[in-house]
Amino acid sequence: MADKSIVRDHLFQNKWRYLIGATLLTISLVLQLVVPMLLEVFTDGLQSFSTTSGELLKIAFWMVIVGLGVFAFRSTGRIYIFQLSRLLERNIRERLFSHWEKLQAEYYQNQRIGNLMAHAVNDVSVLRQVCMQGVFQALEAIVLITVTVLMMATTIDFHLTLLVLLPLPGLTYLAYRFRIKIRTESNRVQEVIGALTSRVQEYCSGIRIIKTYVQESSELKKFEKENQNNIHANQQLIQSNSLFSSLSQGIVGLSYLISIVFGSILVMQTTISLGEFVAFNTYLSLLIAPIENLGKVINLLQQGTAADIRVREVLSTKPTIKDEEGVVNIPSLQGDIKIKRLSFSYHNKQDEALSDIELHIPKGSSLAIVGKIGSGKSTLVNLLLRIYNPARNTIYIDDTDIRDIPLKTLRRSIGYVPQDNFLFSTTIKENIGFDPKGYDDNQVEQAATQAHVYHDILELPHKFETKLGERGLSLSGGQRQRVSIARALVKKAPIMIFDDSLSAVDSKTEKNILNTLKTKMKESTTILISHRISTIQHADQIIVLDSGKIVEHGTHQSLIEHDGIYKKMYVQQSSGLTIQLPHSKGKKIAIKRRD
Repeated sequence: MADKSIVRDHLFQNKWRYLIGATLLTISLVLQLVVPMLLEVFTDGLQSFSTTSGELLKIAFWMVIVGLGVFAFRSTGRIYIFQLSRLLERNIRERLFSHWEKLQAEYYQNQRIGNLMAHAVNDVSVLRQVCMQGVFQALEAIVLITVTVLMMATTIDFHLTLLVLLPLPGLTYLAYRFRIKIRTESNRVQEVIGALTSRVQEYCSGIRIIKTYVQESSELKKFEKENQNNIHANQQLIQSNSLFSSLSQGIVGLSYLISIVFGSILVMQTTISLGEFVAFNTYLSLLIAPIENLGKVINLLQQGTAADIRVREVLSTKPTIKDEEGVVNIPSLQGDIKIKRLSFSYHNKQDEALSDIELHIPKGSSLAIVGKIGSGKSTLVNLLLRIYNPARNTIYIDDTDIRDIPLKTLRRSIGYVPQDNFLFSTTIKENIGFDPKGYDDNQVEQAATQAHVYHDILELPHKFETKLGERGLSLSGGQRQRVSIARALVKKAPIMIFDDSLSAVDSKTEKNILNTLKTKMKESTTILISHRISTIQHADQIIVLDSGKIVEHGTHQSLIEHDGIYKKMYVQQSSGLTIQLPHSKGKKIAIKRRD
């Protein structure tokens, strides 16, 4: 984790701007000290009956001037400091988002979405409060306490000032005692907020399944449990904060009591005048708010320290998938892929997901991959995309080790259709044209036509400008798949990867898309992953993966002539199946599959 505090770094970088804000605030605080002086003159004159109406008007005039000055300088300084805190908030969120974009997929598999959201929202808000209310109140307390104490000691009575200040070191002791407790409870609050956010996010994403399986009551109980944890954690933090604040106020109240008792004695002994007594207590009243706020600042700093550490932990996470040193700029790829003795294991797993893979996919040719779930099909694709890092000297594209190809060049050169068909909650046009290059309307519409989703889009209320819901759930599964295919086709990339991307479309649409892809496959190196033989039978070469190993390799014709896994799949998908249906009254119904 980085040693440099985010807040400290921000304050140092903007020290001159904070100095301006502090100067404006200091002027307003010094002006406040004129009020006790005016009250002293007024009280002594009133007691001796020597104050004239003209002098009263003069005192009132100066009080108005002082009030306007305090208002002008305090509000200006406050705005100036608060603007800097918003700058911090913006910069941290941008740093977080930029850093998250660099992190590998494995990082997100080990993180809860709610925790990441809590970092970007709650932790950043706490840091903003530290640089906003924290800095403002700390400056106010330091300046006002220092100047006020000097005024009390030098212009009224040194010994009374010393007596009044005796209880105040107790605030330091309280801050020390509550420091670890508040920081620990602040961390706990952050954890439960993350869990609660994750629960809501999961509920919203899975609402269809929840309703289908009538799990509303069960999910409500889970939410209530998370919500109760949130309440309990916040109650503990509030109790600590309240106890700290109350004890701090008690110490301040004790100082006030000392002032009243001993100050009255000094007045009766004529050591100080009544006006000085009034001025002294007015000074003390000015001290109460900043001293109480000092306790709040100490409290806020503990929460800020915890938030600072959490954010720095995220920012200090090193991306494992990145351009390595010595990478030479390669403007484009042609698409000749060679895989040599490739083996791969996921982190913390002993079994190999891929073992000793040997392949050559010539430029412009096609490879189909079949195999049961967990056989390593998607793992191979993820290595080609460098979602995970393959070992060196195992994957080459255009005779260049994939680890030596810049990530931008590699991924810009691959059109990818994933299994989950993720769509963003923006327009269909922006989903299809989701690429830094940018595409015009004709290119987007051409890609939609090739993916055979064009007419479906035209039937929507706003056609290509129709905004999709969360994850594109306003479209059917087949429509989402075809929009994802259009997003890959519009790139016209030298390498195309289709990861089980036709599973949700009917056989007629599948046939039409495949006819289009046959033309595209002549222009690009194409990798097809599918469970349907009809999808991959025309590929130039087909491999069958089982437990991470290539167990069969050949063309469609050569593989069906071999009595192996591929032939069994082909027979199962092309032969008639006899099943027993509940409504058939004991009769068997033959169903032909024509994939």
